[in-house]
Amino acid sequence: MKDLLLGFLIGGIIGLWIGVNLGKEQPLMSNPFSDNPRMQELDKKFQQIQKDISKKSQELYNDTKRAVDDALD
Repeated sequence: MKDLLLGFLIGGIIGLWIGVNLGKEQPLMSNPFSDNPRMQELDKKFQQIQKDISKKSQELYNDTKRAVDDALD
């Protein structure tokens, strides 16, 4: 029983290590906690898109508010 639990523990750790690397598209036995330059670039692009969407939605809100105010006056 002790050997079985130890096997599950070791297998789970190795499986998690390899699974994280597969998810990040890195070599299987590399460090899963290292920074990936492609992910950093993707993160920067995502933040820029997020800022653009926020700006456009604020402009749309202001235009709609002005149109409603003009229609009510």
